[in-house]
Amino acid sequence: MGKRRKNNLQLTFNILPIDEKATRLAVEEYVETVRQYRQIGFVRREATTTQAYSYREHQSTNAISKQTEEIATYNVDKEAELEAKYMRWGM
Repeated sequence: MGKRRKNNLQLTFNILPIDEKATRLAVEEYVETVRQYRQIGFVRREATTTQAYSYREHQSTNAISKQTEEIATYNVDKEAELEAKYMRWGM
């Protein structure tokens, strides 16, 4: 690819130059994500074991396991994100 002439707006408003390689990679990644979603759909994550309904502290850290909550949140958020990308792409 040869050098491009600067757009009049870039000259007028002194806009920062665009990194064409990074932009191209970002667009290709976006299009690939949309293509995969369109062909396969969304693959949901599932918990390997069912969590107990009761609150249980783990030793002295007082940390609790939230595996089921994190998986459910991921499934809903990621599917909504992919659907938005798909609709934004105009397919």
